[in-house]
Amino acid sequence: MTEQAEQTALESGGLADLASFLDQPEEESTKETEAETVGESDSEETTDEPTDDDSDEPEESDDEAEDEPAPVGKITFKVKGEDGVEETVEATYEELASSYMRQKDYTKKTQALATRENEAVQFLTQKHEEIRQDYLSQAELTRTAIVNMAGLRSEQEMAQLANTDPAAWVAENQRQRQIASYLNQLDESIQGEKQQAAYQAAQAEQARKANLFTNAWANLQKEGIDKPKLESIYGDVTKNYGFSQEELATVLDHRMVQVMRDAVAYRALKAQKADVTKKAQAAPRLPTRQAQPANERRDRELDAKFKSGKAKLNDLAAFLR
Repeated sequence: MTEQAEQTALESGGLADLASFLDQPEEESTKETEAETVGESDSEETTDEPTDDDSDEPEESDDEAEDEPAPVGKITFKVKGEDGVEETVEATYEELASSYMRQKDYTKKTQALATRENEAVQFLTQKHEEIRQDYLSQAELTRTAIVNMAGLRSEQEMAQLANTDPAAWVAENQRQRQIASYLNQLDESIQGEKQQAAYQAAQAEQARKANLFTNAWANLQKEGIDKPKLESIYGDVTKNYGFSQEELATVLDHRMVQVMRDAVAYRALKAQKADVTKKAQAAPRLPTRQAQPANERRDRELDAKFKSGKAKLNDLAAFLR
């Protein structure tokens, strides 16, 4: 891309858009700071003025104040210094609370700054790509216009001109050489911009895949899936569903791995159920309980009567039969 084309593209709105993009959060932060300052001043003025509620409320006694004592004392813990050696540190509860709040505020500001930087990079990348595409479009249109307006002659036409008018051939040949030199420079510039765009696109795609890879592993570790378990899942998927290792290597979404894991587990459970059913069918049958004959039931009733002493003569006759 030539310097003149870049300057023209930037003046057409690139720098103005970037300035407006970068100025917006600063205005918002300024407004928030002013609002916080006004809120703090109002609270201080309100605190200094005595109210009727404060005068009417009785003072707390020493016993009531001692019911909720503030934490006092220090705690001891070990931390690693810059040289990697552990050292013992003592801190009060107030110091720990203050340190926690500072760390929380620092983390929040760091995340906001990282988000802001990411948005700025995306904005600049988008603007640069727009400038490049505009340059390529204008350069290709310019080349087409030059070829159409220059009226370049073919080799056969130049040979015929050399035979009929050598002086005109010399002048025409010099003119066409100058035009061809300018077109070559323009072609090299266009080709260089295309190669640079392709290289940057490949770099961006590589960075995107690396980011997806890192996020996928972080989520898989939360699910308890490490490298050996992942290899086992991929092995079962390859065996049962016919996926190749090349196809599985392109999976960068942890949700797809979870689907594969559940599918493998369901298939194993289904196979286990089929084995249990086969074993149950092959197991020997338990004897079915048949109805007891009437004679056994009658003998049992007679035996109960004899044991209880309620048997009669008819029962004895029935027993002897």
